[in-house]
Amino acid sequence: MNMKTTSGRKLQLAAALLMTGTLLLTPSVSAFSDVQGQDAVMTEALQQKGIIQGITKDKFVPFGKLTGAQGIHMIVKALDLSPKSVVLQTPDLTAWYATSLRIAEENGIKLPKDFAPNAELSRETFADLLMQAVNTTGNYPTIKMFIEVADADQMNPDYANSIQTLLLMKIANLDDQRKFNPKQAISRIDAARLVYNAAEFVSKHKEEEPQMNDKVSFQVEKVNDQINKVILTRAEQPNPGYGIRVSQVEFSGKQATVYYELLAPDPDMNYIQVISDTKAETFVSSEYTVQIKRLR
Repeated sequence: MNMKTTSGRKLQLAAALLMTGTLLLTPSVSAFSDVQGQDAVMTEALQQKGIIQGITKDKFVPFGKLTGAQGIHMIVKALDLSPKSVVLQTPDLTAWYATSLRIAEENGIKLPKDFAPNAELSRETFADLLMQAVNTTGNYPTIKMFIEVADADQMNPDYANSIQTLLLMKIANLDDQRKFNPKQAISRIDAARLVYNAAEFVSKHKEEEPQMNDKVSFQVEKVNDQINKVILTRAEQPNPGYGIRVSQVEFSGKQATVYYELLAPDPDMNYIQVISDTKAETFVSSEYTVQIKRLR
């Protein structure tokens, strides 16, 4: 075999391997040219879901300041909050953020009195809005502990609990000096990190959420000739916090309809994790037959 031919093939093979290795080491292209590393992966995921947009086609401007309108829109989109009523576009609701603002308010998110769509949001204000939004998605257990924050004395007391909870949930973090910098205007990249972590937290806990048996049974016991006791049972719940409550009783002809509500655990309580039956009861005249319905 010709030595020159063999040498040439080896060089071609080496070049091919080098090129392959180079391709493997090349990082994935970010949606934004001004965001690098893990933030590039995060912002690309948020952009693909329509949660964030760039200031220009390929610039996110990560250290730019976030406005109130942008913050509300980002939170509503990230946590996939739904409207409680039909959201109509009316002459006074033509702003691009109007639908998100309406959805936030319908989900019980309280805006600060000085909220302005085009004004910058402080880190503590954004944290409180985000925590309110997380609370609308479910009840999540947290460890009963206090995280020391070096600049806690600078916090608005109304926002301190939200910040503590976000820290406990590992949605938010302190800086190297254990400061939260509550009064500082939040940057676009910090807001993106927070909503990304919040969405991940909610998604993870929804997947881990135990499957509840929401079937409710009832029985009628005679108290005396005039009164019967109606006992409703919500069976085999993961802990006693999953309760049941009689909401109202409606009478029609000889029929009594007992309406009930299913209760979620109190997030401030620690429950024994044991399969439990929870009960509720009410009293109805023995003249009526009984049926039960869940109050929606």
